[in-house]
Amino acid sequence: MNVVQYLARRLLGLAVVLWLTSTTVFILLRVIPGDPVQIVAGLGIVDAAALHKLRSALGLDQPIAVQYAIWLAHLLRGDLGVSLRSGTPVVSLIAQALPITLELAALALLAGITMSVLLGVAAARRRRRIGDLLITSGALAGISLPSFVLALLSIYLVSVKLRLLPTGGFVPLSQDPAQNLKLMILPAITLGTGTAGILVRMMRRNLIDVSGEDYIRTARAKGLSPRRVIYRHAMRNAVIPYVTIAGLEAGALLSGAVITERIFAIPGMGQLMMLNIAERDYPVVQGCVLVVAALYVAVNFVIDLLYAWLDPRMAVR
Repeated sequence: MNVVQYLARRLLGLAVVLWLTSTTVFILLRVIPGDPVQIVAGLGIVDAAALHKLRSALGLDQPIAVQYAIWLAHLLRGDLGVSLRSGTPVVSLIAQALPITLELAALALLAGITMSVLLGVAAARRRRRIGDLLITSGALAGISLPSFVLALLSIYLVSVKLRLLPTGGFVPLSQDPAQNLKLMILPAITLGTGTAGILVRMMRRNLIDVSGEDYIRTARAKGLSPRRVIYRHAMRNAVIPYVTIAGLEAGALLSGAVITERIFAIPGMGQLMMLNIAERDYPVVQGCVLVVAALYVAVNFVIDLLYAWLDPRMAVR
């Protein structure tokens, strides 16, 4: 299989995943309890004629299959619809929230990768010693702790007790970069801790696996320092499976930001989805899920390309 066929196969698979995800969300939103028309109209309105008129105006009186066909036709033209409650185009709502979530996810990924490389290398170099035990135990704790527990603990310790960082809120990066970073550090570390826990264990294991290879023993026999052996020789092969997991975690951070954004009052995609799920605002929720899913599969596609670049044998399988 050549490179073009490999890329075509991956793109087709990602397109199928995206279609299945959007279709599943479309159906689930319409079978869960709750009447969006009643919510939009107000719980105090019980006039059947008024509700029927509003339902017809919103297109919700059509069979689900017809609603899906109309939604899909608009989607293929790049139209995600308008909010049932505010009448604002969904694209505009997402355009306001998406950059905030991308910033948070990028900072969280950066924090996770930085912690994992430093701690993973340290654990591998101190294998089966107290330092290794402490690092691997901390990594397991980071994986096991739910994000909302970690968020609340970090707010209590860092913001309330030590008063080092604000408890929450958001300022656009373009408005005040310093304040933006100050507000985003704690949420990013909180969100990235789980990722760091997974990647620390991966980095440690990969470095230990390659440490017995002939080229590593040759590098040591030449008198190279342990640091140079690890970062110059061992890291190149150890990073290949690490990149795959890091890519999966990058996609997971986009969806995992929901709870973190809620706790730290960050007006990103997570906040937007949570508010509109409660209000049964179908177009907004569908648009948010579709965009997050598209970003997830895009990240995975980039990781596939990077993996094939690091290991060209993958492109010919």
